[in-house]
Amino acid sequence: MASFQSKQKILPFLVIFILTAYQLVRIIAFINVYGGIEHDGGWMLSISRSLAEQGTYTTMVSTIVDPTVSGAINVDQKFDIQAADGRIWFFTGNGVGPASIIPDAIVLRIFGAGFWALRAGPLIFYTLFLLLVAYILYRLARLEAVVLFHTFLFFYPHISIFLGYEAMGEVPGMFYILAAYLVFAVMLKKPTRRWWHFLLVGLVVGLALNAKMITLWSLSGIFVWGGILWLMGGRRWRQSVMEEQPSARLRFRDVAALGGGTILLPVLWEMVHLIILTYLTNFDLYLQHAQQRLTFILDDGSGVGLQIHSGPEFFWDKFFLLVEVAHPQRWVTGVIFAFIFLGGLALIWLWRSRGQKQNLLAPMWFGWLANTIWFVGLAKTGWARHFWFGLVLGVMLLCVIAVTLPRIRIVGSRRDHRSVSRNFLQTISLAAGVMLLALIAWGFVSQPYVWGFYVPDEIVTYWREKRVNHKYAPIPWIVIPRNAQAEAVNYIQQMPAEANVYYPEGYKVAEIPAQTGRLHFPIGRRNLQTPHPKDVIIFSPSAISPWRKDTVMRQNVLRLIEQVCPEPVVKNDFYIVCSVDILRLP
Repeated sequence: MASFQSKQKILPFLVIFILTAYQLVRIIAFINVYGGIEHDGGWMLSISRSLAEQGTYTTMVSTIVDPTVSGAINVDQKFDIQAADGRIWFFTGNGVGPASIIPDAIVLRIFGAGFWALRAGPLIFYTLFLLLVAYILYRLARLEAVVLFHTFLFFYPHISIFLGYEAMGEVPGMFYILAAYLVFAVMLKKPTRRWWHFLLVGLVVGLALNAKMITLWSLSGIFVWGGILWLMGGRRWRQSVMEEQPSARLRFRDVAALGGGTILLPVLWEMVHLIILTYLTNFDLYLQHAQQRLTFILDDGSGVGLQIHSGPEFFWDKFFLLVEVAHPQRWVTGVIFAFIFLGGLALIWLWRSRGQKQNLLAPMWFGWLANTIWFVGLAKTGWARHFWFGLVLGVMLLCVIAVTLPRIRIVGSRRDHRSVSRNFLQTISLAAGVMLLALIAWGFVSQPYVWGFYVPDEIVTYWREKRVNHKYAPIPWIVIPRNAQAEAVNYIQQMPAEANVYYPEGYKVAEIPAQTGRLHFPIGRRNLQTPHPKDVIIFSPSAISPWRKDTVMRQNVLRLIEQVCPEPVVKNDFYIVCSVDILRLP
């Protein structure tokens, strides 16, 4: 008997280890072929490399044409502050913060800046994310929910394969979000609470915000649920029809400590901006820099500031981006949404006597709902990547709801003498659970190009066509073959140290500097600094690759490049590198 119980305890850990190891093998095999670093991830890795090698929080892509000014409007018509060598301090067009970038810098400081070292930081966070998801799902709905979540990752590889190895802040942000949910539930369970318990929760929330500001929508679930518990403090939740138990109570000092901990890290990070930028330049330039960052937070993708919408169809299409983890037919996706919404509410109510489960599930559900309301109602882009946190939380809730509904047992009370009613409700719950599992399975078998131990090559072509033909930008953003990127990287690494790399203004190639260690400059800067006969200009995947949405514009760009650079030193479907001196400019 003791041996059996021991095996029962070991089995979940063994299964979780095997599933996590499989996901890592699958993603590493994919990276080995298709793991070229993407542009946005390149920005972050260039900051990490600057931090690791020079101790400066600067990008390796110069965005200001004039090398003689400290602060100026950049090539994207935004304000930046540059260092003497052209690196940009605290890049303003960046929603990713130090909680994501500094860990990558530590990895690069220890292991150097080779290809796999650049991938190591994101992969470590991806592993931690998988383990934390497994722990939370196991606490909520046992091992079946964990297995179902990994099944989702198998049949919908786009939700993890791309962002799992890119340094764009999503996976670190999600890890901190889930950690905040867990720490919050643990602190609520403590029989004797201290104010610093909730200060600690706030610090974890602050880490998530410092990793990626857009995590605010997911984190709002903690504040909504905490607010409910605070408002209900002193009242009593009905635990069953027979008796009542006091709810988890929050006092004002707990709420204040939570809020104080949340703003502490962002405030400290802003003080770092103030001190460094004022020291390097002056207070007025710091204020312009702060205003530009605020504009980015409010407007670039968030929809909180300037709202650019195109009517009801736009909202409708954004709502149905849930098909990314549901089913191609919209009516099925609508039913699954109803299951997440109503099923989550039902479990929050049914688990009212199981404090930790309720306090873990409720912030997740409210966070998912806030993500959905924001994305459908406010987000101006319709890009699936901006809804990624909502998609992941939706998948986690589906896993909990789908395996819990068939197991619900409704307990009677003194006021309920009719066991027939209880049996009927249990039958309805069982039927709903079976129906949800059937719909989820239908979504699984409807996904093309996923059957195989590894992610098959054919799926990359499918993703590319999906991106080109889709109204908005789905996940993955873009997949760059590693060998195509290596051609450009290898050539640039062999250039003389005095030669420079330039980019056409508007088409930066931020993924290359992190791998070569060379800064990139806007082409207009060449006339303002010492030219070299080996200077080159590089054209990016966003301009020339088959992943570009506007295929007509892509062909026009390729023809123009062929006219001005008939003899490129590097040319493939993703990169074209030309000698500046032989350009045939009009």
